Amino acid sequence: YTTYHTYWNLLKKIEDDPRYDRDQAVYLLKRFVDLHEHTIDMKVAVMLEHFEAYSKHRINGKAKAMIVTRSRLHAVRYKKAVDQYLKVRGLPYKALVAFSGAVRDGGIDYTETGMNGFSETQTAKIFERDEYRFLIVAEKFQTGFDQPLLHTMYVDKRLNGLHAVQTLSRLNRTHPGKEETL
Repeated sequence: YTTYHTYWNLLKKIEDDPRYDRDQAVYLLKRFVDLHEHTIDMKVAVMLEHFEAYSKHRINGKAKAMIVTRSRLHAVRYKKAVDQYLKVRGLPYKALVAFSGAVRDGGIDYTETGMNGFSETQTAKIFERDEYRFLIVAEKFQTGFDQPLLHTMYVDKRLNGLHAVQTLSRLNRTHPGKEETL
């Protein structure tokens, strides 16, 4: 796997400044950078370009990817960015989002049902369709989700312990033509 560090240079600037509580400044800075539209757009570009170059042809051209986000708000913003990226590039894929409850962003309430256009009880079934290649999740579907065509996982959160094993295990379902995962 590949790790990207997006805010370390900014952290160095506050590290020795006595005006800041380092822990609070680090938390606020990470939150701001991680949720910033530009950051998410750049991460989406890296993920989808990678998918185009390395994953889309896997499993006889049917490979799917999961984007694991750190919060429901991240999932909402990722879904919007992925949809925009696919539209602008004219790619034939679609994305779904999975999270519980409602998320308020910019004065608008977002739900899984509202963003996907159908009941959240149908998300897993609809993801089986060929045109749906990306599933963006915030906790939901990180454990117990069984989709054999899931080949690639992009993780934008810290994983450890049993949760890491359960999340990454979403890729280990067998399918004819599935020789590896990423």
